[in-house]
Amino acid sequence: MAVLRAFETDDYCPDYGIMILADTSQAWDPGEDPQIPHHRDRGDMPTGAFAGSGAGWIAAQADGLSDHTVRLELHDVSPPAERADADDVLETPFRSSSGELTLTTVTGGYGEADLLLGDTEWFRVRVARRPAGGARYHWLIQFWPDPVSEPPVWFARSSETGDQLAGVAGDIEALLRWTPRLPLETSIDDLARRLLVSSSAVGEALVVAEKEGLLHLAGDDPLRISLGRRTSS
Repeated sequence: MAVLRAFETDDYCPDYGIMILADTSQAWDPGEDPQIPHHRDRGDMPTGAFAGSGAGWIAAQADGLSDHTVRLELHDVSPPAERADADDVLETPFRSSSGELTLTTVTGGYGEADLLLGDTEWFRVRVARRPAGGARYHWLIQFWPDPVSEPPVWFARSSETGDQLAGVAGDIEALLRWTPRLPLETSIDDLARRLLVSSSAVGEALVVAEKEGLLHLAGDDPLRISLGRRTSS
């Protein structure tokens, strides 16, 4: 168990309130079309209430008026969880294209690599943040190889991210984007445990998500959830 590579900066300032980690090149082979993440080529980088991931990118909500400390780490295996002082902790799959990551902004484009991931394609990534005074945060973003691609799961959630119904709706959509076979069969209580929110918040967020066209529901026990708006037959 070891840190293979690391990068750290204490003056990262995002724009539009979004922090972005991106592959330095997202030129996928024409015949390369993995089952997940769904909507790979949709062109957006949704963060949900806190952070999200896709094929070649990770995006997180970060105050754009403050400098943040961001530390990136590549591990050989899953590192010990350091959650004691973290407000929010999320684990999610990540698919690498170039093997190189750059810490950039919405308008910054792709710069030189800040963290080299190597030839591995599939990773698990843990995104954690803790307050660092004012609107500043200390971010720890850890990668390790993982071909399983288990859907995202929360290990710590602040009231700030738990109270955003639209954000929780986006978190549910993120689960679906990383679920190989849809519809996802689950329950309100199972979603609440995975997302670390109350069952009532899940119910309300599902209503918001369906209204926004992020997903549609079928059945009650179990819930059957699919991406996108319901298509008319």
